[in-house]
Amino acid sequence: MKKLLLVLVMIIVMFFLYSYQLPIMSTGEAIDSAEKHLQNPPKEWGKTFSDYDWNDTALENVVVSLNQKNGFWNNLTNRMNWEVTIKNNGSEPTVVIDAYTGKLIDIYGPLN
Repeated sequence: MKKLLLVLVMIIVMFFLYSYQLPIMSTGEAIDSAEKHLQNPPKEWGKTFSDYDWNDTALENVVVSLNQKNGFWNNLTNRMNWEVTIKNNGSEPTVVIDAYTGKLIDIYGPLN
């Protein structure tokens, strides 16, 4: 019984350590993913950003930050997300994506 309990505890510890140290996307991958999400926004956004040419945006107009996700489990496992703000043609949308998968979480900011 003790051996089974010890093996179970070791498996839980290994899972926790693996989830704590997952590799995150690089800054370039985060910017590419944000541009992809702006060119193909979710259906509820319609074609809001698809007419902009994001490839002409200079790098000094792109602000990228890696932030901690909210919540007890996210703090415990050190889960992060990327926030990418792209200033282009008078609009400054901020795209929030998961730092591990690139999945879209939210788009916010001045969208005029």
